[in-house]
Formats: sequence, C-alpha cells, structure tokens
Amino acid sequence: RLSLQLEHANIVSVFDLGRADASFFIVMEYVDGVNLKKVIESSRRASRQVPIAQAIYVMREVCEGLAYAHDSMDLTTGAHLGIVHRDVSPPNILLSKRGEIKIVDFGLAKATSQLEATDPGVVKGKFSYLSPEAASGLEVDKRADIFAVGILLYELLTGQRLFYGENDYHTVELVRKAEVPPITRINPAVPMDMETILYKALAKEPRERYQSATELSEDLTKLLFKHGLTVGRGDISKLVQFTVDEQKSSQPAVVKKPTT
Repeated sequence: RLSLQLEHANIVSVFDLGRADASFFIVMEYVDGVNLKKVIESSRRASRQVPIAQAIYVMREVCEGLAYAHDSMDLTTGAHLGIVHRDVSPPNILLSKRGEIKIVDFGLAKATSQLEATDPGVVKGKFSYLSPEAASGLEVDKRADIFAVGILLYELLTGQRLFYGENDYHTVELVRKAEVPPITRINPAVPMDMETILYKALAKEPRERYQSATELSEDLTKLLFKHGLTVGRGDISKLVQFTVDEQKSSQPAVVKKPTT
C-alpha cells in the first residue's frame, strides 16, 4: 500500500496489489535492464572500473528517488509518511537499457503509518549495507539510507566492498565500527573532494552525516560540474549494454549431447 503512493522517475512504480486464493501479489513496472549488483559483478570479472562520472551519476539519481520517498506525504491525510527504505543495496537499484535509474523493493521500508513495529534489537536489511545504528538494532531514520548510499559509492569508485567480513557477525561488527579507508589510496583518479563527500555520508554518528538525500544529491551534482564530468542517460545505457554482453560471454557454453 505504501508503494502505491510513490510516483517518481527514480522509483519503480507499483500499479496494483491484490490477493489470489492464499497468495498476495503486486503488479509493478517492468524495467528492461540490469540491477547494480550485476553491473558491479561484470565489472569485476572484466577487471574494469565503473567510470567515476557514471558511478556518481547513478548514486545521485538514487538520492533523488530517496529524497522523494523520505519527504512523501499521505495522499489522504496529508501527514508525513516518514518512509525509510532500509535496504538500499545493489540488487535494489535497477538500470534500464534507456539509461534510467530506479529504486525497487520497499519491502523493508519503515513508515510512521505502518501497523507493525520492529522489535528492539532486530536487524533488517543486507548486512554489508547497514548503517551502524541499524547494525546495533537501534531506531533508524532516513540518515540510514544516506549511509547506504555512501557504502555503494565507495564500492563503485573502488571496486571493493567496504564492509565485508569472514561471516555475517564479522560484517556487522565492521559496520558498527564504520571505519572507512581513504578512497584515493585505492583509486587515485577519484577527486579529493569526493572523499570529503564520502566521509560525511559515512559518518558513524547520524547527526554528523548529510541530514537529507537532497543535500547529498546537490553535492554530487556540484562535484560533477566542478570537475567537468559530463554524463547522461546515454552513458548509463552503454554501461548496461556492457553488463549484458559480459554476462552472456561469461556463461558456460552448453554442450549438447548427440542424439542417437
């Protein structure tokens, strides 16, 4: 029901929901393309770095979608919905062949209007993309989504996972510590002011982070202009096509047995 109220270019549209016998179903917009997880995996297999401009552009568009969701009002009452996605991660960011970027799956989303409350200490979301407060089972707000955007930016710009332990417990411990290695040491091509933006997005304490996705989006836009990093939908289309082609080439050949 929550998703039905969200109409934005950077959010996958939900058209209807219903029930068939004992099963519930959701009718959603079809996005012809790939998710960010596949983009990252294909780039790693090809020993190829996602271009800096494209990485920043993708996450800026994600910020635009999150800002809309975070600020959304109830269409009936006009009350602020207080939406937090809580699962901003590579599989939930879709890139279309037309260069569109859309957030999907508000299945873990938290809203002030929800009927169920999360029990204290319950961790929701993919461990590597949690915020420190979420990893500690504390109450989260929109700044948890901003932290996740920071994690994704770091991964796209370095080709390395930021918080990835030997097991789930170790990963959660790394998230709680929120120690961020200097990004320019791993990828010297990244502008120094990008590192400043990242450290603010990835601040351990929520009060020290960007307080809104709009603020982060604006800083990313300014950085693109400042460094003359021109990028648009056509560039994202090429990134998607590269991913599709790489996936096809990396699949093992199917050997057909001769028929007798």
